[in-house]
Amino acid sequence: MRLLALDTSTATASVAVLDDGCVLAEVTRRLPTGHTTHLLGLIEQALSLAGLSLDALDALGIGRGPGSFTGLRAGFATIRGLELATGLPLWGVGSLQALGASVVAPGSRALACIDGRRDELFAQGFGDDDWLPLLHLAPEEIGARALAAAGDHTVVLYGDLAASAVTRLTAARPERFVVRPRALGAPTGRAVALEVLAGRATLDDGSMEPSYVRPPDAKLPAMAQGGHGR
Repeated sequence: MRLLALDTSTATASVAVLDDGCVLAEVTRRLPTGHTTHLLGLIEQALSLAGLSLDALDALGIGRGPGSFTGLRAGFATIRGLELATGLPLWGVGSLQALGASVVAPGSRALACIDGRRDELFAQGFGDDDWLPLLHLAPEEIGARALAAAGDHTVVLYGDLAASAVTRLTAARPERFVVRPRALGAPTGRAVALEVLAGRATLDDGSMEPSYVRPPDAKLPAMAQGGHGR
């Protein structure tokens, strides 16, 4: 199956094109702002590198979040446009799921994390079982809950995190965590695609939405929300 997948849950936008598990192209770019402006260009670049056009694809994939409200909104708007234009099936994967699945090893307790803004993180545990549910808390509290849930296991930390967040998350018991700097990256289109190909994705029936977890930081004016300001 030829699949184009993307993830825009963080400031790193990622697009990948795979053919039955073989990565034909992958384009990743750090976009603190402007996902909407750049995303179509990244998709075009990935298809060009893969030597394919949209009509050669069999399916689409999207990282559903949680993560950046504006990034997820831009990603879904773009992939919905491609879905409507091509008629291709669209598969959704949790962004933390994609991140965790790309690095987890048998018997381990992997903790996938991304920046949740407002001094908080999104985090979820993966391994032989889903040992820690989705959390949206301050780094220190996530660290404490992870240690309590992991039992005697070492917690392997992955994700799109600033160094200060890593320090705060592991501060209580740093010896119980394994931090691999090279693994501190964002969810990728490649990881999303691999989850789709592994059968661990949700097929869109027309109602699939991003996992925002919380409303956007910016609020619309009352008139834009249908209010009647004076």
